[in-house]
Order: sequence, then structure tokens, then C-alpha cells
Amino acid sequence: MESRQHIQWLRKVLARFYHLRGATHRHLGNTGGSDLAEHQLAVNDFSRAIELDPDYAEAYFSRGVLYWRELRNAYRAIRDMTRVLELEPQWAEALFNRAMAYQIRGDHEQAIADLEQYLVEGSHPYWRESAERQLGLLREIAAERKARRDSKTWSA
Repeated sequence: MESRQHIQWLRKVLARFYHLRGATHRHLGNTGGSDLAEHQLAVNDFSRAIELDPDYAEAYFSRGVLYWRELRNAYRAIRDMTRVLELEPQWAEALFNRAMAYQIRGDHEQAIADLEQYLVEGSHPYWRESAERQLGLLREIAAERKARRDSKTWSA
């Protein structure tokens, strides 16, 4: 039993190491003018951290942010942020980041829902202001789309 606990502890420590190394690669990728090779190394390290500790929400969060911000892979970002929210339902920043990924994917209704939920749960003033601004823009886009659909219905 003691050996199993030791192995679990070691896996968690290694997961934190890979997470930290992934954050370093992400930083180097961003300071190097969006260096794709560094960003891929970051994804690899975040993924290794998750393999070692599948319940490590912070590693999913870091990889998800990297996916939508730097790599523009909305599908994977949404998947990672959803996993964060499964592990840590109170993590409001995951809602905000998932909303940004939904927006990139063009799924404005889901982005609106996540931003509305973020405004209920989130407390950081800067991100709340950003969420309110994004929400206003997305609502305008949704209203314009609805108006176009309605005008096509009437003209048909």
C-alpha cells in the first residue's frame, strides 16, 4: 500500500514538473514571435502532465488556453476547458476561455451562454469587463444573423 501511495505521489510531482516545463515552452514561444515549435513542445509537456495525473485541472487549463490563443484550435480548447469544468466546476476562468474558443469556432450561442455564466461566477474585474464587452458584441452578431434569417424568410 505504501508503495502505491509513493508512486501516486511521484506521478503528481512529475506532472507538476511537466506542467511547469510546458509553461516555460509556451512563454518562450510567445516571446519568440509565436514560435510554433515551442508551442508544440508546450502542448507535449501539458499532455504528459495530464497522462501522469489525469485529474490535474491546471494542466488541462493551460493546454486549453494555448490551444485557442496561440494555436487557434478551438475544438481542442473546448474539450480541455470542458474537462477543467468537470474537475473543478467553480473555475470561472475556464468558462471565459471556453467562450473564447466557441467564438473562434463561430458557435456564438455557446459562447454567449459561457460568458453569461462567467458573469455570474467570475470575480476578476478585468476579465468581467472583457466578458461584458465580448457578450455585447456576440449579442449584436446573433441579432444581426437572426434579422438576416428573418428577412430571408419573409422574402421567400
